[in-house]
Amino acid sequence: MADEPGRDAAADDATAASPDAPTGTGERSGAPTRASAAVVLVVSLAAAVALIGAAGPTFSVVVAVAHGAVFAASLWLVDRERWRGAATAAAGVLALGVGASFAVAVGYAFLDLLAAAYPVQAVSQIRPRGLRIVSATAVVLGGTLALVGGFATVSGRLRSETVWAYAKLAVKTFVVPLVAAALMLLTALLARFGGPSEAPVVAPLVERVGGAVGAVVAPVPGRTHLLAFALLVAAASLTVARGVDALPVAELSTPRTDDRVEAAADAVVRGARRVLVVTAFALPVTLVEFVLPPSDLRSLVTPGVYGVLAAVTASHALRALLLATALVAGGTVAAVWLLGRLARGRAADAAVTVTPFLGGGAVVALAVALHGVVLAPTLSFVADALPGGFETSFTRQTGAVVDFYGSLPVVTTLAAVLVGMTAALSLALALVASTGALPESAPGPALAAAGIFVAAAFATGAGVGAPLVLGGVVASFVVWDAGEYGATLGREVGTAADTLAPESVHVGATLAVGVGGAALAAAVHRVAANATIADVTTVPFALAVVVAGLLLLVAALR
Repeated sequence: MADEPGRDAAADDATAASPDAPTGTGERSGAPTRASAAVVLVVSLAAAVALIGAAGPTFSVVVAVAHGAVFAASLWLVDRERWRGAATAAAGVLALGVGASFAVAVGYAFLDLLAAAYPVQAVSQIRPRGLRIVSATAVVLGGTLALVGGFATVSGRLRSETVWAYAKLAVKTFVVPLVAAALMLLTALLARFGGPSEAPVVAPLVERVGGAVGAVVAPVPGRTHLLAFALLVAAASLTVARGVDALPVAELSTPRTDDRVEAAADAVVRGARRVLVVTAFALPVTLVEFVLPPSDLRSLVTPGVYGVLAAVTASHALRALLLATALVAGGTVAAVWLLGRLARGRAADAAVTVTPFLGGGAVVALAVALHGVVLAPTLSFVADALPGGFETSFTRQTGAVVDFYGSLPVVTTLAAVLVGMTAALSLALALVASTGALPESAPGPALAAAGIFVAAAFATGAGVGAPLVLGGVVASFVVWDAGEYGATLGREVGTAADTLAPESVHVGATLAVGVGGAALAAAVHRVAANATIADVTTVPFALAVVVAGLLLLVAALR
C-alpha cells in the first residue's frame, strides 16, 4: 500500500511526458484509419465545395473551407497534452476566427443572394425568391458543417469530451472581450451624458468604492450605529475564525512550538466563535435604534450609557480596525484555498485554467491594435453586399453608431459577438454529441455525412441541377460508410495499419451501389416527369418502384 502513491505519481509523469495522448492510449476513440480518413476528407471537401459553389457565391466556398479547417485545428489544440497551456491560449485566440469565418460564410451568402434577388418586379416573385434564398443559405450551412466533420475526421478529435472542453474554453474566452466591450461602451455613454470628467469608467467606480468605505469607517458622529457596528464585529469574528482554522498550523510550526501554536490557534478560533455567537444574539436588540428616535433611546438607557455606545459604535479607529481585520482574514481564507487547489493539482492544470482568459485578453489586444484598420473595410464589405436601399440605411446608421461610441468600442463589441458565436456553436455541437445524435463510433464522418445530406436536400430549392443533388446524396452515404468502416478497422487493427486494399473494395462497392441508386432515381424522375396519372403504364411502374424501394430498405435494415 505504501508504494501506491509512487506508482500514481509515475503514471502522472508518464502521461505528462507523452507528446499528445490525452486519452492515455495510442488509438483515439472514433479515429478511423488513414485511408478512410482521407476518403472522408476528400469526398466531403469535393461535395461541399461543389454544392456551396452551385448554390451560393464563390467567396462563401473559400471561407467555409477556412472555417472547417480552423474549427478542426481548435479541437486539435484543445486535446493536446504537450505545450498544453500554449495550445489552449492559441485555441482561445482562434475562437475569434471560428466565429468570424462562420458568420462570413453563411452571412455573406445570405446577403449576396438577397441583393441579387431584390427588388422584385412583381409581388408574386417574393415567395419563390425568398424560398430560394433560404434554401441556398441552408446549403451553405450544411456544407460548412460537412467541412468541419471532414477536417475533424483526419485528427479524430471530434469526441464529446473534446467538444465540451472547447465549449468551456470558448465561454471563458468570451467573458474577457464581453467585459471589455461593456466597459468601453459604458465609458462612451458616461462621456456623452456625464461630461468628459466622467469618461474613464474606473474613476467613478473608485469614487463609489471610496464613498462606501468612508460610510463604513466614518459614520455620522453624535449618535449610535448599533446594527452596522454589530455587523462589522460579526464579519470580523467570522473571517478570523475561518482564516485561523484554515491555516496549516502543523506545517508552519516547529516540533518544539507545535503544541503551543496549536493551542493559541484553537484559543483564537474559540474566542472568535464566541464573539460571533454573542453578536448574533445581540443583532435583534440593535434594531431598537430604528424603532426609537435618538432622544427616546438616550432617555431609555441614560445619557451616560448612550454617550459610551455612540462613542464606541462611531469610533473611526475601531471601525477601521474591524474592517481591516475582516478583509485580511477573508483574504487569508481565499489564499489558503487557492494554494490548496494548486497543491492538489499540477501547475500545468492551473495554467490551463487561466489561459482561456489570456486568449480573451489577446482578442481584446487585437481589437485595440487593429480597430482603425478593420472597421471601415468591414462596414464597406457588408454595405456592398446589401441591396441598394438597405445599403444606404446601413451606412447611415453604422456611421452614427461609430461617431457616437468610437471605433474601438464597436470593434471590441463585434469581436465579443464573434467569440460568443463560437461559444454558441461549440455548445450546440457538444449537446448534439452528448445526446448520441453523433455516434461515438465515427462522430466526424457522421457530421460530415449529415452536413452533405442537408446541403443536397436543400440544393434543389436553391436551383442546383439534379445530377449534382444526386451526387451529394451519394457522397453523404459514401462518407458515412467509409468513415464507419474505417473506424471499425481502426479499433481492430489500429489506425496506422495498411488497410488500403479492403477499404478500396468496400468504398468501391458503396460507390457502385450509390451510383446505381442515383441512376435509378434519375430514370424514375425522367419517366415520372413525362407521364401522367391517366397513362396506363404509370401506375404499374410506380407500384413496381415502390415495392423495389421497400425491399431494398428492408434489406438495408437487416
